[in-house]
Amino acid sequence: MTTPQHPEDFLHSIRTRSAAEDGIFWVDDTRLGVFEPEAARRVSAENWHRFVLHDRLIDMLRRRRSPEVRWSEIRSAWLTQLHTLSTPEHHGSLVDRMQRIIDERLGEGVDLVMLTQDVALRSMLPVALSGLTSSEAEVVRRDLELKLLRLVSPEPAGVWHHLKFIAVQLRSGLVVRRVLRQRADGRRGRELDLADPFVDLLPRLGMDRALDVVTTVLTAIGGPPGTAAASLLYEFVRHPEWQERLTEELSAVDPVAFRTAPTHAAPVTHRFVKEVLRLWSPPLLLVRRTKFPFDFGKARLEPGDWYLLSPHLIHRDERVWKQPDVFDPDRFLPGAPHGPADRSCYVPFGWAPKKCVGANIGTVQLMALCHLLCTRYRLTVDRPESLTMALRFAPVPEDFRGRLALR
Repeated sequence: MTTPQHPEDFLHSIRTRSAAEDGIFWVDDTRLGVFEPEAARRVSAENWHRFVLHDRLIDMLRRRRSPEVRWSEIRSAWLTQLHTLSTPEHHGSLVDRMQRIIDERLGEGVDLVMLTQDVALRSMLPVALSGLTSSEAEVVRRDLELKLLRLVSPEPAGVWHHLKFIAVQLRSGLVVRRVLRQRADGRRGRELDLADPFVDLLPRLGMDRALDVVTTVLTAIGGPPGTAAASLLYEFVRHPEWQERLTEELSAVDPVAFRTAPTHAAPVTHRFVKEVLRLWSPPLLLVRRTKFPFDFGKARLEPGDWYLLSPHLIHRDERVWKQPDVFDPDRFLPGAPHGPADRSCYVPFGWAPKKCVGANIGTVQLMALCHLLCTRYRLTVDRPESLTMALRFAPVPEDFRGRLALR
């Protein structure tokens, strides 16, 4: 099978085939599609076993091996740090940063996709890498913005853009190296962020692998949170009845309770966010290479084979969701007949044990955006019923412009 150039055509074709072939089939000569929920969960979990960081560049050049560091150890360090950051004070600081960024654009006609990217990235950057000078922060932000534009742009980039992209990447990498090195030797203070645990691990990791780890978390905040936020605005403006329900709930919610435990304080809003993520969770496709053999009955993976996973397709599988293309947050009410068949059918943040470590803070950020939209701002979009969603590396609302004003 030849992959169509247009991502929407490709997704449509494999969704049709997935329904006909029970979710497991060869997409082409080299890639197996694993879109059946339980099979996707199993291959993802087992393939994570003993997954380690690659050796440093300097080690490969010198033909030596660094001490083995498993990704599970890296995840554990991130999760420990995120637990420390999961306090009302830190949630409040995140919301304050979001509010300041939106306030800068009040009254203007803005591209809402790029605005949500800016809000998500700039508000989350101190969580990933804090204590930066203004010039350092600008370099890192520019790197992440260029990476995003390469993914969401429908037009191929030219040679000049590629050269600029490489130059900015190198500058951003130098910033991260400098921060880690200066924290390690005491010339820069330690910070409560997702980069800091790896200062203590530098002797084992080496600078190259430490840079890989910090770049991974920076890349994670530089695309998916913003595209998810744009999708949230997309559904918000298209469903005035849900705007009313969210506004009623969030106008009455206790601010302290919301910052302490938003999912419990605002269950309607939580369901709204979950349904946005079900329909539009980024990225649309994940490409993986197996390290172990897997026998699925009708197909088999050998070590080194490539396979595809897709929360997007699982979330729209009519075998496990009723009316999967309909936006209905109430499907997440307990016992709802059109809700998920089981937990393996709802995977917007991936599969355990490799599930996105930022799932909780990502949910908090989206719920905070709902709170701001319902209590502080008024969002106006012309002809919201005519909006459409483009499917690229992630869902991206097309021609999505509007104005935000204070209520």
